[in-house]
Amino acid sequence: MIIVSWNCRGAGRRALPLTIKDIVHKYCIDILCLLEPCISSTKADKVCRKLGFSHWIRVESTGFSWGIWLLWNQESFDITYLTSTTQLLHCQVKDHQSNALSLLTVVYGETNSTSRVPLWRSLRLIASHSNLPWLVLGDFNIYLSLDDKLGGADPSWASMQ
Repeated sequence: MIIVSWNCRGAGRRALPLTIKDIVHKYCIDILCLLEPCISSTKADKVCRKLGFSHWIRVESTGFSWGIWLLWNQESFDITYLTSTTQLLHCQVKDHQSNALSLLTVVYGETNSTSRVPLWRSLRLIASHSNLPWLVLGDFNIYLSLDDKLGGADPSWASMQ
């Protein structure tokens, strides 16, 4: 299973569907997570239809939380929506080949450290309620350690805590 998370910073560009189709085909991507698509509603569904996947789930773009899209093809996986917030999309994944169940949480964290506090609470709550294998991926908008960043200003130590 190949899962890719991409902070596309806007999915309204004309070239995006062709670019994604090429990447998905070249790397045999099974599940695609798009972060910060910055479009919602009917326009978002129109773009999702062009991306070449049979199914998708979206967390709508709101305010400075610019959305999360999860796309996949039903012939390989069943993905069941479990819950979402403005900062995460949490699902159960069933692999058709192995019948294995796992959890997938796609994160787009708020840029403000105080606004990320509910994200950490949600992740702790999810972790406390399951023993299934669990993949958490996405854009947390913070670094785990100073070694994770090259160039520019150092990240805030307080935010990393």
